[in-house]
Amino acid sequence: MKLQTIESALAAMMSLIMTLAAGEAGMSGLVSGAAPVIGTVMAKGSFRLDKATVTGNATLFEGATIETKDARSRMELSSGARVSLGAESKARFYGDRMIHEKGEGKLEKADGFRFEARGLTIQPETGSASARVVMGNGARVEVAALSGSFRVLNARGLLVANLTSGRALALEPQAVETASKLTGTLRLVSGHYLLTDETTNVTAELAGAGLSKEVGSRIEVTGAMDPTATPVTDASQFIQVSAVKHLGKGSAGGSGAAAAGKGGAAAGSAAGGSTGLGIGTGATIAIIGGVAAAATLGGLAAAGKLPGQGSSSVSR
Repeated sequence: MKLQTIESALAAMMSLIMTLAAGEAGMSGLVSGAAPVIGTVMAKGSFRLDKATVTGNATLFEGATIETKDARSRMELSSGARVSLGAESKARFYGDRMIHEKGEGKLEKADGFRFEARGLTIQPETGSASARVVMGNGARVEVAALSGSFRVLNARGLLVANLTSGRALALEPQAVETASKLTGTLRLVSGHYLLTDETTNVTAELAGAGLSKEVGSRIEVTGAMDPTATPVTDASQFIQVSAVKHLGKGSAGGSGAAAAGKGGAAAGSAAGGSTGLGIGTGATIAIIGGVAAAATLGGLAAAGKLPGQGSSSVSR
């Protein structure tokens, strides 16, 4: 066989090998670039998965959008979290979070998983916690802690609410930065003025004129958060108070949790009237970190009438 023929055959073989290798590399890139599987979605009926209509079960990929119609859907995630969407609801799913866009969602076995809704982050403090989240009118997000406890953060990561089991809040991020407004019993701890808000159960450190004479009293304070100041360990933020309103004798220990457990209506009798914030009337309105909050449950938890137990929306 001539040398030129052998060289031509070798060149053709090398070209074929390189072509196959390039093809394999391309396929590998497609596989590696594909969204990872994060769980499964099930429904007794049809739903929309990334704009495709699906009936029954489907694989859930990272970043997928689920939109329900008449039937509820249930997501079993690889992390162990369980999420369900009510009828006429929509959400986008990732391995560690759900971005809630419309309707009602319920989170169970929430370890390492969180809800995000209208700039708010709703995250569990324990893996056994469960919650129900409803997207209300306008900017409202309604959150009910069915079991365990949850922390709610604003878009900047600032704590704006602590929810314990049986508590529910209506929350509204404000389009324009609004002055902070808290109600609770003022405490003096190691030279620092602390107040735990009755509605949100968030503790803030306060500074300003007129506080010294109100220690032990139940007060309503208005002021601005100072992002340059570092609050004491027990507080999540530092507020420069501009106005203080005396409401009466404070609760023993000054804990906001005890007052909150009595229900928003009882705690809110001092506030009264319309706030103009769209969260309703007759309840105490707290404003923390640019988020307005009002209790929505009252004493229904003790009566076994929590949201998700036969009602279609969080009680107002």
